[in-house]
Amino acid sequence: MDVGQKVRVCRIRDRVAQDIIQKLGQVGQITGFKMTDGSGVGVIVTFDDRSSTWFFEDEVEVVG
Repeated sequence: MDVGQKVRVCRIRDRVAQDIIQKLGQVGQITGFKMTDGSGVGVIVTFDDRSSTWFFEDEVEVVG
Protein backbone atom coordinates (compact mmCIF):
# COMPACT_ATOMS: atom_id res chain seq x y z
CA MET A 1 0.00 0.00 0.00
CA ASP A 2 1.22 3.45 -0.89
CA VAL A 3 0.31 7.03 0.01
CA GLY A 4 -2.29 8.26 -2.46
CA GLN A 5 -3.94 4.88 -3.06
CA LYS A 6 -7.70 4.57 -2.68
CA VAL A 7 -8.84 1.97 -0.14
CA ARG A 8 -12.16 0.68 1.16
CA VAL A 9 -12.69 -0.08 4.84
CA CYS A 10 -13.68 -3.76 4.74
CA ARG A 11 -13.73 -4.66 8.44
CA ILE A 12 -13.06 -3.24 11.89
CA ARG A 13 -11.45 -5.60 14.36
CA ASP A 14 -11.75 -3.61 17.61
CA ARG A 15 -14.56 -1.88 19.44
CA VAL A 16 -14.51 1.73 18.35
CA ALA A 17 -16.69 4.83 18.39
CA GLN A 18 -19.83 4.95 16.26
CA ASP A 19 -18.33 7.55 13.89
CA ILE A 20 -15.54 5.09 13.01
CA ILE A 21 -18.00 2.20 12.55
CA GLN A 22 -19.84 4.36 10.00
CA LYS A 23 -16.69 4.32 7.84
CA LEU A 24 -17.20 0.60 7.15
CA GLY A 25 -17.62 0.23 3.39
CA GLN A 26 -16.48 3.78 2.62
CA VAL A 27 -13.61 4.61 0.29
CA GLY A 28 -10.82 6.96 1.32
CA GLN A 29 -7.24 7.79 0.39
CA ILE A 30 -4.10 6.69 2.24
CA THR A 31 -2.39 9.81 3.54
CA GLY A 32 0.21 8.25 5.84
CA PHE A 33 1.31 5.38 8.03
CA LYS A 34 1.31 4.67 11.79
CA MET A 35 3.23 2.19 13.93
CA THR A 36 0.56 0.11 15.66
CA ASP A 37 2.20 -2.10 18.27
CA GLY A 38 5.90 -2.03 17.60
CA SER A 39 5.71 -4.76 14.97
CA GLY A 40 2.86 -3.67 12.71
CA VAL A 41 2.05 -0.71 10.53
CA GLY A 42 -1.36 0.83 10.06
CA VAL A 43 -2.54 3.23 7.39
CA ILE A 44 -4.01 6.67 7.92
CA VAL A 45 -7.04 7.08 5.67
CA THR A 46 -8.65 10.42 4.81
CA PHE A 47 -12.25 10.42 3.58
CA ASP A 48 -14.21 12.83 1.35
CA ASP A 49 -15.67 14.56 4.43
CA ARG A 50 -12.05 15.44 5.38
CA SER A 51 -12.13 13.19 8.43
CA SER A 52 -9.26 10.78 8.90
CA THR A 53 -8.38 7.86 11.12
CA TRP A 54 -5.99 4.94 11.05
CA PHE A 55 -6.73 1.29 10.33
CA PHE A 56 -4.75 -1.92 10.48
CA GLU A 57 -3.64 -3.04 6.99
CA ASP A 58 -5.99 -6.04 7.12
CA GLU A 59 -8.98 -3.75 7.71
CA VAL A 60 -8.72 -2.04 4.32
CA GLU A 61 -8.54 -3.22 0.71
CA VAL A 62 -7.12 -1.39 -2.28
CA VAL A 63 -9.78 -0.14 -4.69
CA GLY A 64 -9.26 -0.23 -8.45
